[in-house]
Amino acid sequence: MSKPNKSISVCGCGWLGMPLAKQLVSSGFKVIGTKRSASDAEALNQYGIHGIQFDLMTFDRSPPNTAIFDADTLVLNIPPGRRTIDKASFVTGMKAVIDEAKSQGVGQVIFISTTSVYGSAKGVIDESTLCTPDTESGMAHVELEQHVIKQFADQGVVLRLSGLVGGERHPARYLAGRKDIANGNDPVNLIHRDDCINAIQAIIEQNLTGGVYHLSAQEHPTRAAFYQWAAAEMGMEPPTFLDSDGTGKCIDAEATQSALSLMLKYPSPYDMPLPSV
Repeated sequence: MSKPNKSISVCGCGWLGMPLAKQLVSSGFKVIGTKRSASDAEALNQYGIHGIQFDLMTFDRSPPNTAIFDADTLVLNIPPGRRTIDKASFVTGMKAVIDEAKSQGVGQVIFISTTSVYGSAKGVIDESTLCTPDTESGMAHVELEQHVIKQFADQGVVLRLSGLVGGERHPARYLAGRKDIANGNDPVNLIHRDDCINAIQAIIEQNLTGGVYHLSAQEHPTRAAFYQWAAAEMGMEPPTFLDSDGTGKCIDAEATQSALSLMLKYPSPYDMPLPSV
């Protein structure tokens, strides 16, 4: 296991990156973090994080701030946008960062990806399942995963996260009250932010390289059962669902948990704290 005096650069200190950076600081790592605005970057310093202003969309057109590459490990955690995505600009910017990390001699790159790379695949999905993306985000992430592996080979790590839950973020908040939602009998694939952070730290501490991993809770209730329960628990109108054959994708992360010696804090979606309404 690596000593905690390693330096870690967290590129993207948002919903996931910020608590990740804080936990790494508390574990004794030297941490560099990025935010898009100068004031937000400066604010990181109060948490013991060396804040750097960084904008992915202008990175390939402006001189790079090489401070973010002055680290043993670079965690690339910049999502393309949850509602809209400029695929070309996102991919171009991320590739420029990956290339610069390579030229600057970064030892380990961890690329935070998504299980949307599996598209509409059905049945049990493990880490070796062929990627068949059917969304702009999924296609962008597959292209970037391939670029990380091409550039870093044994030093590149891809971590695909399933549906993200934590803090005030929970899918049930957006599904409450909706009617006739498709695929009611399909399995739920969720992972809590705390488990994502613990997995990333395990990859860093164990200096794992050259692998593709993914995360999901071990229990997979049906969409109808879980989201109706969660909405009711939050005092919101439960959604209604249309029946399905229940053969939707089910993310099996047993191999990843074994490789990381990771025991999930929230092995079931029912264990995950619900947000306030």
